[in-house]
Amino acid sequence: MAPVPVEDELAIRNLLARYADAASRRDADAWVATWAPECVWDLGGGRVTHGHDETLALWHASIGKYPWVVQVPASGLIEQVDGETRGTWYVLELNNLTDGSGVMHLGHYRDTYVRTSDGWRFATRRFHLIYRGAMDPGSVRPLEASETA
Repeated sequence: MAPVPVEDELAIRNLLARYADAASRRDADAWVATWAPECVWDLGGGRVTHGHDETLALWHASIGKYPWVVQVPASGLIEQVDGETRGTWYVLELNNLTDGSGVMHLGHYRDTYVRTSDGWRFATRRFHLIYRGAMDPGSVRPLEASETA
């Protein structure tokens, strides 16, 4: 393992923030722009995509179950292993179901990143669900897709 240059680490952390922000605002264009064209997304349970079209289709199917979503990337590590830039991240996702109840997901992503002409992008993301459970539905005021962070 080798350290990642600080400017690359900051750019990758920003990539994670853009991903979570786009998911929370349901901005499909901004979300898919965080992925490399030949990406692989493994959401678990046999749900594996290849490339932008399949990845975006799975995202629409997954996020479509929830009237609102807030995704919060928590702690993460970025490192160079065998010439590959990798990361591991814990993520908390709060969701509201159509019946008004709430659900919380706590998961872990294993990522690889690739530097493109547009900056760092996800090459692969592999998700492991650690916890899924009920959440007090509380009071909800979702972000609009046009709102910025």
